[in-house]
Amino acid sequence: MNLTTKELLYLEDLGKLFESINQTCIHRAQNTDDQQLKAVLQGLSQDHQQWVQILSNIVINNKQIQ
Repeated sequence: MNLTTKELLYLEDLGKLFESINQTCIHRAQNTDDQQLKAVLQGLSQDHQQWVQILSNIVINNKQIQ
């Protein structure tokens, strides 16, 4: 998949946003006593971490092609 520079920059920014959300979820999960909320936040953190990894792989692979 060949992406334009603009598309790659967008994906990099999206990855940074997802990483920020991931870190917020981790922090909040560590600082809550509510076990249900902690479980939800941990799940969200894992989901966003997977998206960060996927986006990173796409960006890296496309930069190698260019």
